[in-house]
Amino acid sequence: MTMASLFAADIGGTKSELAIFREAGGEFRLLWQKRYRNCRFSGFDEILALFLDEFQPLPKVACIAVAGVVAGDRVQLTNLPWLIDCRALEMRFGFQRVKLINDLTAVAASLAHLGPDDLAEIQAGTGDEAEIRGIIAPGTGLGEGLLLEVQGQTFARGSEGGHCDFAPIDDEQTALLVWMQKSHRPVSYESLIAGPGLAHLYQFCKNYHGIPETAAIATAMAQSADSIPVIVDGALCEDGCPLCRRAIDLFLNILGSETGNLALKLYARGGMYLGGGIVPRLFGKVPFTGFLKSFCAKGLMADFMQTIPVRVILRSDAALIGAAHFGRAEFAASLAYGKRV
Repeated sequence: MTMASLFAADIGGTKSELAIFREAGGEFRLLWQKRYRNCRFSGFDEILALFLDEFQPLPKVACIAVAGVVAGDRVQLTNLPWLIDCRALEMRFGFQRVKLINDLTAVAASLAHLGPDDLAEIQAGTGDEAEIRGIIAPGTGLGEGLLLEVQGQTFARGSEGGHCDFAPIDDEQTALLVWMQKSHRPVSYESLIAGPGLAHLYQFCKNYHGIPETAAIATAMAQSADSIPVIVDGALCEDGCPLCRRAIDLFLNILGSETGNLALKLYARGGMYLGGGIVPRLFGKVPFTGFLKSFCAKGLMADFMQTIPVRVILRSDAALIGAAHFGRAEFAASLAYGKRV
């Protein structure tokens, strides 16, 4: 007995991706997928209703990845005033069962289903995929998680590790902490390398290093509701903005340090994986030497850090893929034991 189709969604702080997956003949395939900008809607129900205008009938089961703390059948998004309730979705849209998971749980679950073209290597290492793999993903928030595969069984779990206190590693970062504490307490890694964090780094570098702001970047920022793409584009353009590039360098240094912290805490011999929207855009276009230096600068563990593979997840819908496969496993188990889906 197999599940005919499954609805999957990845709801972040900025965008939502919705999709239908269908299982037939032992293969699980993407049938329909669409992306929505969250700023245009007042809640997830509006997005789902719009999606249904284009796709009918809706599957009876759903797995929804959400950027927030999942508490049983409900989740409040961390960076949006949206509350999602499984039972409410079941009643309004006719689902038989809805499963909510953290978005980093979904990204972790995707690792077992990504191909070589979906990944890029920063450090080769000598890892063993039978060991724990760690994930860190700077986006609207800073997600962290892990994946463990044992005898064909997978355990994927997201966390709220991005909210841990920022720990500076040199004079520049110590000055950054003092500067941030004037307006933010506590100062977390998420406040620096996710959401508006890159804008904070840009302003700090402008003040601390005295790097002048170019007129073109200042104009672009004034005309944009989101300064992050402006900073990234400014760093990547052919005659790159020195201030934007310095902010990106600092971003990568801090990200490397926290990625190394997570690798040590997980003993992630299976490797570390970088997701989110910014890092894939930077890979291959700016040096990651500062990232790797910070990643490996762990004192007595420096040699060990060089054995850990580090890879970038290039696939932008990894969380959606992970949510679908997580849901497939969840509902297949229910069917196998004769339970209501």
